[in-house]
Amino acid sequence: MKWSDSMVWLGLDDTDSLEGGCTTEMFCKLLKRMKIPYRDARLVRLWPFAEKRTRGNASVGAELLCSFDEASGLIDEQWAWLQQRCQANSEPVLILSESQPLEENYWSAVRRHLPEQELILDGKYKNWGDGSGLIGAVAAISWSGKDDHTWEQTVYRLPSNIGTKRMIPSKLHLLDEKFPGTFLNRDPRLNKGLIAPRSPCPVLLAIRAETEEQAKSAWVWLSKQEGIEQINGTMLWRTNQACDDHIISSVKARVLSNPIIKEKGHCILDTSAGKVIAFAEGGAVNKLLQKCIEGDEIEFIGLLHKEIYYLERLRLHKPALRKAMRPTCECGTRMKSKGRGQFLKCPKCANTTEQRWLGQSIEPVDWVEPPADRRRHLAAPLSRINNPG
Repeated sequence: MKWSDSMVWLGLDDTDSLEGGCTTEMFCKLLKRMKIPYRDARLVRLWPFAEKRTRGNASVGAELLCSFDEASGLIDEQWAWLQQRCQANSEPVLILSESQPLEENYWSAVRRHLPEQELILDGKYKNWGDGSGLIGAVAAISWSGKDDHTWEQTVYRLPSNIGTKRMIPSKLHLLDEKFPGTFLNRDPRLNKGLIAPRSPCPVLLAIRAETEEQAKSAWVWLSKQEGIEQINGTMLWRTNQACDDHIISSVKARVLSNPIIKEKGHCILDTSAGKVIAFAEGGAVNKLLQKCIEGDEIEFIGLLHKEIYYLERLRLHKPALRKAMRPTCECGTRMKSKGRGQFLKCPKCANTTEQRWLGQSIEPVDWVEPPADRRRHLAAPLSRINNPG
């Protein structure tokens, strides 16, 4: 079939559940069934605290190289097929737009809770389904990624293999060496691979990279290694993963209380910017927060949700003195302050001296982050921030 020279945008979200399914795979199958040429397939992660977030909290989209009416007619034919294959309790939505929606939709959806009525849709568009998937579907085609983006090569399993152990070669350490543009291939602490999901979904593995070429080349190499299972297709996505788009800025604050260690090791304390928490799974972030004391000056990256900052990165910028105490007088008595801006005075012999504290000084601590397997898809690794691709 000869297609028109027009271009339109198609977005999809909310076809999966905690029990299974995969919106990215569903979109791949839909594109194959429609047989329309396309470009710029994108996988977009959204606000981690969204009320109706899906399992991976990702939506997908692409630019179709055809007219609005051509695409609309084909989607009409496929909509019933797609609905039948969505997971129970999902709220799938497809949206077709003649022009790319304003990017404001994306930034709102990745940084806060975005109600459907706040979506901005101008021009000619049509949606199939009217559930919560509308927000993600619109956000996916609104995203430009012009300032930063990464790539993901997603590999899918045969239907007969879904739910069984994934067969992936154990040479993931070589991915780092052979393809330095890839990242988050494994957790070096545990020598554990990070490219395979833990859920019973159709994805065999996903290779993340700074460039399109690195993502594709890494998969070509891995696919030739002994022991990998037969696959059911692949898809290359441009993504907002590891770009920190969910973060507006870092926050500098003064610690106002010593930390409280909750059950299971979660740590919480008060700062001049508000309450912050680091879960035990946060590794180095949790450990550093536990060492903070009143008076420390810290800087953190985190998400504010229900008046609490959930930490993703942390640094101790200016430590307060540890075990701080007032100096002693010549007579051996501990001196006391008479008030802000006044001298210290010995309560026994009335000697005075300037205001000061004595104690143990410690060095500032540079940025720390959670272990690789405990970071959000959106979070930029420190290695990527320090060595941008």
